[in-house]
Amino acid sequence: MKIMQLCVGVVGTNCYIVYDENTREAAVIDPGDNAPSILKAVEQEKLSVKYVLLTHAHFDHILAAHEVLEATGAQYVVPEGDLWLLDRGNMGQFRSLARSYVQDTPDIAAKEGTEVTFGGITATYMNTPGHTPGSSVIKMGDCLFTGDTLFRHECGRCDLEGGDFGQMLQSLKRLHDLEGDYKVLPGHEGISTLSEERAVNPYMLQAVGKR
Repeated sequence: MKIMQLCVGVVGTNCYIVYDENTREAAVIDPGDNAPSILKAVEQEKLSVKYVLLTHAHFDHILAAHEVLEATGAQYVVPEGDLWLLDRGNMGQFRSLARSYVQDTPDIAAKEGTEVTFGGITATYMNTPGHTPGSSVIKMGDCLFTGDTLFRHECGRCDLEGGDFGQMLQSLKRLHDLEGDYKVLPGHEGISTLSEERAVNPYMLQAVGKR
């Protein structure tokens, strides 16, 4: 499994392109903006994009989805709890930043345990509400694509519509309690590991009663 990371959009969203080296089949996670850059990377690596996967549906994670879907013919996977956020009218204060947004109908409304496979890679959805009702972590092998649930030494904000700090703490505890270690690839800023977050993330420590 190979991973490319692109920083896109006005708030620096991490878009990930994950692919199987043998089959060249791929998934694009959180295409937040700058579709030409995403598609150029896909073309350079000669990839066949099978899925566009969202961790959640805030504007800064979806603005390039339409162009990527059109160019690749990929299936669109959106967490079920965030389907309402795909409507431009529900973007609230962020509507002015989403003038180019084109809404698409998801092929799959992801729930807890939803799996999709491309090449030899299986992506599994974990529902981790708190940032939004549908916020999800996508597990692939030893990697967790954590969207805006878990950041390096931080967690996602919970003060936007649909956010809930109590749910966030429950979600962070669930991640803390996973067996073993994982690479943590968040929706913004730098990567981490689950063992590091268990040790120093103040919100995760709060979630498990150690702070």
